[in-house]
Amino acid sequence: MTNTPGNGWPGGPPPQGPGSTPPGWGAQPWNPSAPPPRPGQQPAPLPYAPPPSGFDPTRAMGEAPPRPVSINQFAPPPNRTPVIATIAALVILVLVIAVGTYLRAQPAAPTPSPSVSQTASAGPGHPFTTPTGQGGRWQILDEQWTDEGLQLQLRIHSDSGSISFSFLAFANATTQVVEPTAGSMTPDIRNGTATPAQPVTGYVFFPLPREDATIILATGSGRQMSALPVKG
Repeated sequence: MTNTPGNGWPGGPPPQGPGSTPPGWGAQPWNPSAPPPRPGQQPAPLPYAPPPSGFDPTRAMGEAPPRPVSINQFAPPPNRTPVIATIAALVILVLVIAVGTYLRAQPAAPTPSPSVSQTASAGPGHPFTTPTGQGGRWQILDEQWTDEGLQLQLRIHSDSGSISFSFLAFANATTQVVEPTAGSMTPDIRNGTATPAQPVTGYVFFPLPREDATIILATGSGRQMSALPVKG
């Protein structure tokens, strides 16, 4: 008896077109190592192999799994400026406290006693200092203008040691320096030496026109030490 192909024959080809799938076709994948099924028998299923760990059917085979993303990766870096400022302030505070403690622990410096030169300079007259560091005072006791010039009475005092002196003058309008000449009054002290025990008082005459002038106290060699104004 010859089997005619068609629906319902197990050995025939699968039906074409719409319709139900015969039993045994498409229900299980084909296993080539299994014997062919007899009529009415289901094909033997393939051996079951569990999917690998982390298998994702929506991802292509061999693709590396995506790295996990955390929201902390997008956070801005922490601001350390307040911490640094606080540490710097604490360091400065510690230094200030340490310096203050050290200064309070130091003994108070003794107050220097006034020297002989400072005490003597408190007397009358205008203070001056020599090129060698000696101190003294000088003053104009009297002034008289005559037709020939200016007559002065001066006093020179030394605060320490011997001080040799001389005098110069100039009219403020011309600034031409003149030296004193012999006058009618004595003692003439155009040059001299003053000591603490023996101040010098005397007269000096300058051939100047009557106008504002400046009197210069100089050393015995002519180096200026001080100056005083005189009205014309």
